[in-house]
Amino acid sequence: MRLGRTALLLALACSLLTGAAQLLIKAAADRGRDAGWTDSETLLWLLAAHTLLGLGFLAFLLALRRGELSTVYPVLAARYVWVVAATPFLFSTESLTPLKLAGAALTAVGVVIVARARGE
Repeated sequence: MRLGRTALLLALACSLLTGAAQLLIKAAADRGRDAGWTDSETLLWLLAAHTLLGLGFLAFLLALRRGELSTVYPVLAARYVWVVAATPFLFSTESLTPLKLAGAALTAVGVVIVARARGE
């Protein structure tokens, strides 16, 4: 079964939402290290992250209604591409090396292959 357009868009939305949540969690972790975990701004970062995780989970559930787990789930790996691409621009302690770029590119190719795959 080919992954339908709606299921694909929902799976990509899930990967974007949960990838963004991971970036917010990293920001909260950095801030929590400096300002403390009970700091109001740190808690807001964590609340925003968990909100995005919840929305991503909802998108995943809706994608599963419209597609097979074996094709929907691998599309979530696109989250690694978004995070690898965004991290060095958002965090000064992170870098984007050729090896990381190659890994992200291979992941992206894998996502495309799985999204286009047909089941038996």
